[in-house]
Amino acid sequence: MSSLAIRSHSLAAGLPAGPFLAAPRVLVVEDEMAVAMLIEDMVCELDFEVAGVISRLEDAMRTLDSESFDLAMLDVHLNGKTVFPFAAELQTRDIPFLFATAYGRRGIPAEFACHPVLQKPFGPVELRRALLDLAGRGDT
Repeated sequence: MSSLAIRSHSLAAGLPAGPFLAAPRVLVVEDEMAVAMLIEDMVCELDFEVAGVISRLEDAMRTLDSESFDLAMLDVHLNGKTVFPFAAELQTRDIPFLFATAYGRRGIPAEFACHPVLQKPFGPVELRRALLDLAGRGDT
């Protein structure tokens, strides 16, 4: 597919044209499998690509140098640990991410205040808006 065709597909799907040539790849970091499957389905329906679903902090940390994802959705609590060490690495590397948590903004440390927070439970409309905003920021 040519760059123009990819751009046209992205525009038709409602995705921003740049900096991504194809649908952004979203890494989902979520420890509740039922929730992860619902998020995965919603992400796919929104014409984003699911780069993977990870349920453990240690596994998430191992993906940092893989370049296998463009954006990340992070559950705050993962099997008794917080996702903040991974979020700090993403922030350092300028990889866009958002938090998805039932605690809302009050559960997010001040150093991550500039990142979007999706309040659980959320639906496809909220997820679409958040992912489009995140993708539109690209490498900021």
